[in-house]
Amino acid sequence: MLNKKDQRIIRQMIRHIRTFPLSDSEIKQLERDLTGMALEAEKRGEDFEDVLDMTPTEFCDELLYSIGGSKAPGGRYLLKGAGIYYQLTGILGTALFSLILLLALFYTIIIPSELAQTGLLVLFVAAIGLTFFWLSLSFGNIAERDCGTTEKSAQLVNNGKILLVTAVIFDIVVTLYMIFNAGASVGHFNYKLPLLMQVIIFFSCYMPAILYIIGAKRNLPREYVAYSAKTEHSLRMSGALFR
Repeated sequence: MLNKKDQRIIRQMIRHIRTFPLSDSEIKQLERDLTGMALEAEKRGEDFEDVLDMTPTEFCDELLYSIGGSKAPGGRYLLKGAGIYYQLTGILGTALFSLILLLALFYTIIIPSELAQTGLLVLFVAAIGLTFFWLSLSFGNIAERDCGTTEKSAQLVNNGKILLVTAVIFDIVVTLYMIFNAGASVGHFNYKLPLLMQVIIFFSCYMPAILYIIGAKRNLPREYVAYSAKTEHSLRMSGALFR
């Protein structure tokens, strides 16, 4: 049984390994090998960190590179960053549109008034916005959670495409609203406002979705060197296995 310090180190190493595009079976095998290393070190009365001769994360990097040339891909960082962005915007947007939805329900159903017709329109817009931001929050959670899981990269690509399509729909709706509503209310159409909105929408909606897709595509499964035949040899070469 590993002591608490070594258990903590193993957990740290496995968390780091999970950020690589490896299959579940490869990760489990690595966990067994690293646990075996720690147990061997304990039996000899040696400190596990001294046996590693480097930080746990550095050892994982060197080990994975020696096994199959797998270095930490940029895709996982793009996915994780996009996932965090969508989580934050999803939380803020869901909270805001939930409030708008409640207000629209209040003015439309509970106390019908001259605002009822406007309330129905706001109710519809709030429902669409709530759906969009809930989707962003959900896909953001999935991206951050699965950014290092190779088998789920194809689904993440599809999620990114859905986010991109919703961004296009949102862009079209906003542009049409400004042309037919905002322009009519002031008697003329100001082209500066749509141009500014396009810049905002590009960086807040299009760019994160594009980064999401790029990250997922870079994380798609690739050809690996056969793990089972090389693991023990690589660990022996690095001084990791002791008999």
